[in-house]
Amino acid sequence: MKKNIYEPSREITVTHEADLVVAGGGTAGVACAICAARLGLSVIMVENTAQPGGMVTQVTQWTGDIDNKGGFTREFFEYLFNQGIMERPYYNHYLVTPYMDELIKNAGVRPLYFCRVVNALAKDGELQGVVVESKQGRHAILAKIVVDATGDGDVAVSAGAEFEYGRATDGAVQSVSLTHSIQNFLPFRVNLRGEILPQIKQIAPDYELPYDHGNLQHLTKTKSGLLVGISHVTGCNPLNAESLSDAVIELRRQSREFFELLCRTEQFPDLEFGPFGALPGVRESRRIVCDAKVTVSDIDSGKSYADGLFTVDHCIDIHRCLPDEPAIVKRELNPYKIPYGALLPKGLSRLLVIGRCIGGEHEALASYRLIADCFAMGEAAALAAAQSLRTNQSLRSIEIKELIGKMTDLGYQT
Repeated sequence: MKKNIYEPSREITVTHEADLVVAGGGTAGVACAICAARLGLSVIMVENTAQPGGMVTQVTQWTGDIDNKGGFTREFFEYLFNQGIMERPYYNHYLVTPYMDELIKNAGVRPLYFCRVVNALAKDGELQGVVVESKQGRHAILAKIVVDATGDGDVAVSAGAEFEYGRATDGAVQSVSLTHSIQNFLPFRVNLRGEILPQIKQIAPDYELPYDHGNLQHLTKTKSGLLVGISHVTGCNPLNAESLSDAVIELRRQSREFFELLCRTEQFPDLEFGPFGALPGVRESRRIVCDAKVTVSDIDSGKSYADGLFTVDHCIDIHRCLPDEPAIVKRELNPYKIPYGALLPKGLSRLLVIGRCIGGEHEALASYRLIADCFAMGEAAALAAAQSLRTNQSLRSIEIKELIGKMTDLGYQT
């Protein structure tokens, strides 16, 4: 039987006040914070780690769906390309963090790293800020508008939002993964399944790749660096500390096992194990119930919502939820729009959600969860917040044509 204790009530010091507080400095959150600050808003960005960009800077080096994007998204990837950090569709994520730091500083965003949002401040469904915890203890940040970019919808749920989790049939979510790097890997162009796996099986006949569609990719701007993406774990609940901890331990074990077997082959005796990604790749957790929901039927038909903010043109890309399922299921679809209503949690005001936790179905999420689309959500949320504050209208009352027009002017396909 679980025991409960009661925490005494206490006064909480307000340490910051701003036009906008962005909870989460990952892919969607950092784009939102930078774009909002550039628009003249005072912005606080709260991030549990010290890695602005999240998946962009610490987990993956692959991107897609960027050709129909403009604004911050285009600016970001053009910089990587011009600096030689990116060779489409791959880039060296280890080299991106200093650029993110520069963007944040130049925009005037106040980042609060090693700081976690633990509660929403709301009255009658209207967000007034957030409560956070850091080495300073528990303190509060007041804001005119709050953006939930936690990936898990933490702020929205704390404020009372309803949410969905996993697929409708059994509640299972997509697998989590972890990358790591290897040095002294030559030659670069080696086929994982056709060349490397047969060599490993000569040493360990029963060995199977944890993820059949894993890949090895050269780290740009390195002489012999390789990014390895083969570790996958199913059955992890990203909202449960024990489950996520166990998953990360298993992911690291898988990575080390692959490396040690690779070192025993005749072709690769001098490899060096490089760092793990700072974060596990979580593809799915909560999906907040919003004014609108992106559905599979909508994206199959390429639906053009009246409040469509930008176009998504990427297949449904579901990484297996259970061990006995195919490693990956891809299904082509027609280009479709992300509606503004999918960023507005139902029953709450002065709050936007962005990233993988917007209103959508399990299968649909597997299409719009990409870096470029999360960047676009962040920029759209920044524009909406600025428009709301400038016109003194609620987030739901702003002129949607003006918002879409601004996205179009920035170069987004709307």
